[in-house]
Amino acid sequence: MSKGSNQSDKYRIDTQENRDFLKSLTEDLLRFGHGIVSPGGSAYYLLLDGSPWKDHIRETYISCRMAHVYSIGHFLGHEGSEALIDAMLAGLNGELQDHVNGGWHPAVTSEGEPLPGKQCYAHAFVILAASSALLAKRPGAKELLENALEVFDRYFWNEEEGMTADTWNTEFTVLDDYRGLNANMHTVEAFLAASDATGDQKYRARAGRIIRRVIGWAQANEWRIPEHFTKDWVSDLECNQDKPDDQFKPYGATPGHGIEWARLIAQWAVSVFPEEGEVSLLQKTGKSGDLCGTEAYGADKCGAGASG
Repeated sequence: MSKGSNQSDKYRIDTQENRDFLKSLTEDLLRFGHGIVSPGGSAYYLLLDGSPWKDHIRETYISCRMAHVYSIGHFLGHEGSEALIDAMLAGLNGELQDHVNGGWHPAVTSEGEPLPGKQCYAHAFVILAASSALLAKRPGAKELLENALEVFDRYFWNEEEGMTADTWNTEFTVLDDYRGLNANMHTVEAFLAASDATGDQKYRARAGRIIRRVIGWAQANEWRIPEHFTKDWVSDLECNQDKPDDQFKPYGATPGHGIEWARLIAQWAVSVFPEEGEVSLLQKTGKSGDLCGTEAYGADKCGAGASG
């Protein structure tokens, strides 16, 4: 700690002590994740000591998040980031990919056997991972991104609705009637990343279409964002009332998602300003984000969803 500073300085935004503190935390977190790589390239969950949880399933979205995280690590100069990105890409091109039906499995077992189904959620994360890896100039990232976007456009994106479908069977022959905003939220994240990585503004425009619909639903629901919908995009506020802790479809509004949406809407609005002059969207973002930030302390008020 520098001379004349005190303990509280490290918690004060934009002080040198705060920057040093955040850098130290970032390095600690990035070092902790070095044990993620399984023999097949997909990411292990980690135990409290950082060792791999080898008898747990290995999920596609976790591997994608790790590719994204260590792409950020690459730009921060974190040693070893490139090898970890490459390992995650190997998993996404290997055991996590469905080489028969196309797309990506939601997960593989500890023995490497694929779990059934095809999730929009997981496929959005593949786009994010490949986009981030492409910006980090990792080999194979461009081809992975092209594949991921082609699969997503074919099976998940609905151009007429300006939203995504949610879940297919493994063979991509039966589409579930459920529609949800969790997958669409991460699709916004993925489309913004894809636009940044490729320069194709089509994906930024798509993100804006999703965002406008979500803001409309939030306004009609006292700024609490409804999560679950029918295939015709009619909100289902009672979905999973009997199973409120469902990982991906929790009952009620999810405060963390309100905060995530606020960040994504702000990111999109800034990225298109001043062409579309979306200052009003930033104001609306604040309403939803502030509400869920306040109510997050009371699970009975704003939901207790565990999904991300």
